[in-house]
Amino acid sequence: MADPPRSLRIVQARGDPFEAESLEGGEPPRLPPHEAILNKLFYQSTVDIGGIVEIDGIRYACTKAGWRLLPPR
Repeated sequence: MADPPRSLRIVQARGDPFEAESLEGGEPPRLPPHEAILNKLFYQSTVDIGGIVEIDGIRYACTKAGWRLLPPR
């Protein structure tokens, strides 16, 4: 089982849904604990389509197709 995340930061709670469309083909989260947290943030309406969340230094974007990994900065 993967270790629980150590850090969580909501970089942007809401974004541009049209811009988020360009990220839909990206890679989904690889870590189940991260995916569970991301889904919870979405279902609680904490983060909306186009939002960006960083967990343990890994950035994710919320898209209509689900959460997608963002390239490293």
